[in-house]
Amino acid sequence: MGDDSEELKNEFDKRKEVEKQIQQRLSYEQAISKCSSLLLESTSLEALRQSLAILRQVTDSDRVYIYKNRQKDDGLYMDLTMEKTADGVSTMHKITETQFKYDDFPWWYERLSANKIINEHVEDIPGPAGSQLKNQQIKSVLVIPIRVNDEWFGYIGFAQIQRHRTWEENEISLLETAAGIIAAFEKRRQIEQSLVQQRNYTKTILDSLPSIYLLMDKELQFVQWNSNAERYTGYSGEELEQKSAFDLVVSEDHEELRAATERVRNNKSEGTELRLLTKSGEVIPYFWKGYFINVEGQDRFLCVGLDITEQKETERELMDEKRFNEALMESLPGIFYMIDSDGNYERWNQNFIDELGYTSEEIEEMTPADFYSDKEYQRIKEGIQEVFEEGESDIEATIITKDGTKIPYYLTGKLFKQNGENYLVGVGYDISEQKQAREQLRKSEELFRNLFLKAPAAIVMVSPDNKVRNINNSFKDLFGYSEEELKGRDIDEVLVPDDEYGEAPKMGGNSHAMASFNKEAKRIAKDGTVVDVFVAAIPVYVDGEPLAGFGMYIDITEQKRYEEKIYSSLKEKHVLLKEIHHRVKNNLAVVSGLLQLQMYETDDPVIRDTLKESESRIQTMAMIHEKLYNSQNLSRISCESYIGDLVETIRNTNRSEKDLSVDTDIAEVELTITKAVPFALLVNEVVTNSFKHAFKEQDEGTISIEVEDRGDELFAHISDNGRGLPEEFSFDDSDSLGMTLIQNFIKQLDGDFEIGSNNGTYLELTFPIENSNGSTTADLIDL
Repeated sequence: MGDDSEELKNEFDKRKEVEKQIQQRLSYEQAISKCSSLLLESTSLEALRQSLAILRQVTDSDRVYIYKNRQKDDGLYMDLTMEKTADGVSTMHKITETQFKYDDFPWWYERLSANKIINEHVEDIPGPAGSQLKNQQIKSVLVIPIRVNDEWFGYIGFAQIQRHRTWEENEISLLETAAGIIAAFEKRRQIEQSLVQQRNYTKTILDSLPSIYLLMDKELQFVQWNSNAERYTGYSGEELEQKSAFDLVVSEDHEELRAATERVRNNKSEGTELRLLTKSGEVIPYFWKGYFINVEGQDRFLCVGLDITEQKETERELMDEKRFNEALMESLPGIFYMIDSDGNYERWNQNFIDELGYTSEEIEEMTPADFYSDKEYQRIKEGIQEVFEEGESDIEATIITKDGTKIPYYLTGKLFKQNGENYLVGVGYDISEQKQAREQLRKSEELFRNLFLKAPAAIVMVSPDNKVRNINNSFKDLFGYSEEELKGRDIDEVLVPDDEYGEAPKMGGNSHAMASFNKEAKRIAKDGTVVDVFVAAIPVYVDGEPLAGFGMYIDITEQKRYEEKIYSSLKEKHVLLKEIHHRVKNNLAVVSGLLQLQMYETDDPVIRDTLKESESRIQTMAMIHEKLYNSQNLSRISCESYIGDLVETIRNTNRSEKDLSVDTDIAEVELTITKAVPFALLVNEVVTNSFKHAFKEQDEGTISIEVEDRGDELFAHISDNGRGLPEEFSFDDSDSLGMTLIQNFIKQLDGDFEIGSNNGTYLELTFPIENSNGSTTADLIDL
């Protein structure tokens, strides 16, 4: 019999542990989802700080921090870039340095550079690393390397200051996912910084041009210009903001300016000569080349002007065109190329040489076929033909560089006519990162699909209006429905029994409408069978709007059967009941301790009194369980054995300089726990109220407690000789917490009562000693 009891207890504990692990994983996944949303929507450091705060909270860590690797002349350093700490925990800036050299911590460097996770108690970490962590008051640490673009970027750490801790594998796995999200965030930041650098580089190029660069709107008002525009015209930047092209051209050339602009618009212009009028009145001959481009969705007129004072009579058109083309080509961020109708390269920029590795002499002898595989060239050939026939085309293709490297490019082509000849003009951009991102997205989608379809738990994906989109294989097996039978139907109308329909979760129109939901419930299979399941609902929001929801169903039919066996066994096993009382008492003691800690941390007297009252109620319940634990009879407890201790505890809790005494006359009446607990809580509320309020206007007083055994009933009289109740007091109309609790306790006791004033306040209470249906150990289980 003892072995059976132990086996059932172990099974009960295992089930509790499984539920705890499920809840923990859900919490981690929700936290990681929040971090992912934050870091995908923004590249600001504030988003990273919020994510660290979320990770610190879900892991219950005292300190979460990120160290970034920094290369200096004398070696590689780890540099603290960000941290989040729990309340009361000092930041590392206050207790230690925040930058360390890896050479000083060889064990630390060896582990992290090899992409290994550190999950250790500090006393087990050898050498200087362990000593440094002790100086930071850390007891246990989990450190996960962060890699960006396959390079070791740094690491994220989770530190415990107040206790030892060893992270579980499932926790580490989820936190590795969080580290991956942070790595992706850092990669995006690097890309954005690179774009800023590219813009600065472009501006530098424009400023270095030997010509005037102007970018204008449709009305030829200046939008952007280079430093030469200010230098050669004599106008300041503020003055150019108020000018148009007509202000910089002599009035006699205004008509030609309009005509030239129209020619550019119709792709019929090869440039034109217009005389520049400077601020000082000087007139300088300039050759201008313009092109209409689309910038951020708006048509812009790009114009470059060259001073042709010295070249006007000799080589004017050739030199101006060459300068214009060179400036334009070199200002482009990618490769530039111009191909004639025979497939020969006529023009290219320096990027073409640098990125593909060929010299200008080699390119002169090459055709597009030399840069692509045979299969790829067929596509390129078709694209070139489309440009010459239709006017433009674009394509993604892989270029083979001189050293054999294959680089994916996005290539454009536009028909360009010059001197009666047709040319293809285009640019190409290296899209390696975009291709990698698309491939990673494809793999992620495939991974999600496999996880979704093959997950052991039954999963359904629904739209924001709760209509079924997809179900996985486990869902089909559990409930017997095919995806075609459910698609477009409200999942709750199909599965949820009528008596549970109102409790089923629904998605709302914003991210605060429904949090994640999980509970035990019943669902109806296709054949009408009622299935016991553990339901978890996870809403997915993007930019605050509902995108989809996932419902998970875990079949707990067998667990419920085990549970019924366990509860049946508990009715007969008093030893296990004793352990339950012990654990309840210990848990209540923990809660009481937490409330005490909270009292010490607040200076608000109202909050302290509220916490103190709550602690007193918890101590009262804990005392009942402690008495039962130490008693031979696990279902009954004597009033005499616990009322006296309870009163003494209340007296100690409400210490006063006044001379207050408590007289007790307690009969030996045994109560079941279902009666003892509410009766003890009622005594606690009434006596505490007397201590706090009855004697405010006097220096001494007496509180009396009498308990009589009247056969099947217990009679209690509690009174004080204080100031009594206020004249306008009404017990039924009182909305105070204490009076509400007293009413509830009397209702639980099924008692009759009288409350009033007679040289103080008194309460008389009569209630049946036994429950109306008798007292059994089942009552203890329900409790």
